[in-house]
Amino acid sequence: MKKISRMMMTTALLGASTFTFAQAPVMSQPPWYIGVGAGMGHLNRSASDLTGLDNATLDDNDTTYTVRGGWRFSPFAAIELGYYDLGRYDFHGTRFGSVGNVDGSARAQSVGLSLVGIWPINNFDLYGRIGYAHSELKFNANGPINTGNRNDRQDEATYGAGVRWNFTPQWGLFAEWMKNDRIRVDSYLAGIDFRF
Repeated sequence: MKKISRMMMTTALLGASTFTFAQAPVMSQPPWYIGVGAGMGHLNRSASDLTGLDNATLDDNDTTYTVRGGWRFSPFAAIELGYYDLGRYDFHGTRFGSVGNVDGSARAQSVGLSLVGIWPINNFDLYGRIGYAHSELKFNANGPINTGNRNDRQDEATYGAGVRWNFTPQWGLFAEWMKNDRIRVDSYLAGIDFRF
């Protein structure tokens, strides 16, 4: 009786594993891709924290852009390299009371390498990313006496989530949220991918 039970259990497990592998998606799309996108960036800093100025105001939203490429080495994962222009954020403030007005901007950009986990559902991909980014926040300020410049470079984590609609085997539209954790910029992007 034990032998029959073991044989039935083995047969059931083999049948289940065969069914599981048969349901796994097949890579019907080319593995390499490039993409471009644009959207809105949000700088998560206060004006006084960013500038050190008295009574400072900050325009903390701007347009963002990306150009990226990747290798989808399985239906469930890809490696991606991307450049991100994360926007320019203008500020205005005063130093020493109302004696000196200071105007300037902080421009953010980043280059990142990410591992992308993908969950394919019919013609859609749900995905999440986590990776490493080398980012830079460039400051430029003009005051009544002088002009100042400063570069704040950071090696940081980057992560995000998105959805892609693969409307042909070569073309897909994506929408994504991405975060750079040290320069503290959230990006909301939409764009197009081409696979080859």
